[in-house]
Amino acid sequence: MHAGGELGAAAGGSLLLCASLLAVGCALGLRLGRGRGAADRGLLAWLCFNALVHFALEGPYVYLSMVGNITDSDALIASLWKEYGKADARWLYFDPTIVSVEILTVVLGGSLALVLVYAIVKEKHYRDRVTWDEQ
Repeated sequence: MHAGGELGAAAGGSLLLCASLLAVGCALGLRLGRGRGAADRGLLAWLCFNALVHFALEGPYVYLSMVGNITDSDALIASLWKEYGKADARWLYFDPTIVSVEILTVVLGGSLALVLVYAIVKEKHYRDRVTWDEQ
């Protein structure tokens, strides 16, 4: 934080982007969950937000890291990662461990979130059907 407790432009923009993704994820999840119970609607909202974060925030990080590094990028999304890099500099430059983990999270985490959204919306047999009463 800057003097006086104000956020910098990059930090404020990062928070605004994350809040926007949360709002879009919740709206999408609640729309997909119409006519379902509160637990399903909440889960759909979380999974939609989760997929958006993986694809819209972490995906560009992987791309920017593979074609250069975050510190040299002028992309708007790079400002978020530059802010994050103030706490851990490994996020600013190509760190093979960080990029490898992020590739896994984008591909596996984002895809799994979408598969679970599909399973809940289409009521597929492979969705989690166990409730607390059945345990």
